[in-house]
Amino acid sequence: MTQPVRSASARLRPLLWAVALTAATATIVVVLGWMAYSRRPTSDSFTAEPKRFSGQWLVKPVERNRFLRLPAVGSDLNGLTLTGDGQRIWVVGSEGTILTTRDGGNAWQALSSGSRSWLSAVAFASDGQRGWAVGGDDTAGTILTTHDGGNSWHAQTGAAPIRLHGGTFTSDGQRGWVVGTEGTILTTRDGGNSWQAQASGSKSWLSAVMFTGDGQRGWAVGGDATAGTILNTRDGGDSWHAQSSGSKSWLSAVAFTSDGQRGWVVGDHGTILTTPDGGNSWHARSSGTRSRLTAVTSSNDGQRGWVVGRDGTILSTRDGGDSWHAQTSGTTSWLSAVTSSNDGQRGWVVGRDGTILGTGDGGNSWHAQISGTTSWLSAVTSSSDGQRGWAVGFNGTILGTHDGGNSWFAQRSGTRIWLPAVTFTSDGQRGWAVGREGTILSTRDGGNSWHARSSSSTIWRQLLAVTFTSDGQRGWVVGREGTILSTRDGGSSWQAQPSGSRNELRAVIFMGDGRRGWAVGDQGTILSSHDGGNSWQAQPSGSQDRLCAVTFTSDEQHGWVVGDQGTILSTHDGGDSWQAQSSGSKGRLCAVTFTSDGQRGWAVGDQGAILSTRDGGKFWQAQPNGCPHRLCAVAFTSDGQRGWAVGGDSTILSTRDAGGTWVMATYARYPAPWFYPAAFLVLVAAMYAGWRRS
Repeated sequence: MTQPVRSASARLRPLLWAVALTAATATIVVVLGWMAYSRRPTSDSFTAEPKRFSGQWLVKPVERNRFLRLPAVGSDLNGLTLTGDGQRIWVVGSEGTILTTRDGGNAWQALSSGSRSWLSAVAFASDGQRGWAVGGDDTAGTILTTHDGGNSWHAQTGAAPIRLHGGTFTSDGQRGWVVGTEGTILTTRDGGNSWQAQASGSKSWLSAVMFTGDGQRGWAVGGDATAGTILNTRDGGDSWHAQSSGSKSWLSAVAFTSDGQRGWVVGDHGTILTTPDGGNSWHARSSGTRSRLTAVTSSNDGQRGWVVGRDGTILSTRDGGDSWHAQTSGTTSWLSAVTSSNDGQRGWVVGRDGTILGTGDGGNSWHAQISGTTSWLSAVTSSSDGQRGWAVGFNGTILGTHDGGNSWFAQRSGTRIWLPAVTFTSDGQRGWAVGREGTILSTRDGGNSWHARSSSSTIWRQLLAVTFTSDGQRGWVVGREGTILSTRDGGSSWQAQPSGSRNELRAVIFMGDGRRGWAVGDQGTILSSHDGGNSWQAQPSGSQDRLCAVTFTSDEQHGWVVGDQGTILSTHDGGDSWQAQSSGSKGRLCAVTFTSDGQRGWAVGDQGAILSTRDGGKFWQAQPNGCPHRLCAVAFTSDGQRGWAVGGDSTILSTRDAGGTWVMATYARYPAPWFYPAAFLVLVAAMYAGWRRS
């Protein structure tokens, strides 16, 4: 019997169906992947990594080195303003910094201001094109203007010979006012082309100014050594009159509702003042803090508002300022300015060290939009197995790793102090970090929590290095003016040891028994102790250079010191005599480490320099790594294979082959874990459908 002939379309139908199924499967997988990748990651880079298989772990994108996720700005940020839709925002700060965003803060870009001045405040006309930034220094005021949304900025003439602190403009961009020290108030009626002085009747330092939309009613606030100042005008600033603040605190900022009746002023010692009648009377409200409050903003209806200040303070009100409640900012930075959308849901805060925070839920949660971490990383150490490690640096930065340095995460230090040194016991549980103002931090849980310890050091005295014996009981800290502190109880208490030197001591090391030790520092200083630091004796280094680091092998005889001008010194007799080794470098060498056999060693320093030796330092050679920044610290595992070097601009380099190749830590992001089983199920479903069809 003859088989029926299938038409061409019938023969193509299975192929077309297979193509359609493949395309649909691929589309679903791509969409799922995009959903799993694009969801907002954990907002706070200091939050501990979610536990595996927890809800947060399943739904959030996986990040590696998430402390590098956000763009970093090292400047202090002092002022900000936004357009009505809350999408365009401008921020100004130190060293002429101007930043802008077009998407409500998701992405920020730097703008060239053409100035290196400290910029205190910024204002824009309602069209988002014309804007002004004000600031200056102790000798001259600065006023910058733009006519293209901030793409280009130009200095305006007429600024006073004093620093300007605040400014505001009417929505049409024609009338404006700026204020500064010595009661200075300047005004313009032509968009800043010309500025004229207004008589304030005050010699106070004026820190902020604001006007209602009609440009007639305005307030300027500030203070002096005896009282807070509030000035008021009802004629566009032609005449100013003092209002009684009833406060002895210096006042930082002022805000009013659009009708000019309800207003708020904030200042030192947690001061919050409110008025219901345009400032005719002012009433103190309890803020619940003694921190300096630096800025205030409110919603259009005057019910919702925020105040920010020192130590990461954010306060919120929902009743027009009658009561205030603290909100968690997730930072200890000095916060300088705050603004919000008209509905009071979206808000932004800026502060020192490049801090930018944002909220989309009325301040219930705040998340960093810029990390502020251009940190110089000053020190690095690891556990004996090389899996756990820690790095510390500027702005209280502490980073940790659990996977040998493949990924690093931030740990909360509770301080913004520069931390130049860190050490841990071999088990990776107990650790100590030291820094400025006599700061000593300790942890007993691998860095998950850090606690301040009293150093009994003069508060301004800077601590620069720390070391502990393997049992974690005996430890030593060194610092400025020959400071040496010791502990016998794991850091619970510290006692001063006489060093016999007034030079800055930058590094310290002790042998396992806690008796033999060395400290090095400025002007070629090398100190040695044979009795746990009870007495110290100077050793002749033959150098007048700054010495930055010291290391010894366990036999207590072989040691190396590095410092300025490419200095490398070595000893074979416990430091009784030191000999110079040729480094081939003229830059500063900041750190040195050797394996236990005293043959293989590494030194790091300026311009990404990494030097290595295989013969105890007789010959040093450079190891290429592609880093342009100063490297401040280096650490290696006992086998000399795995190592890490840290330094400027949050640089972390790692090697697994004794320094033959170095890899720089970078940010990486992957889809949330739920994506992988979901994609697998889609593929299984597609295969099953194909099987059924066949």
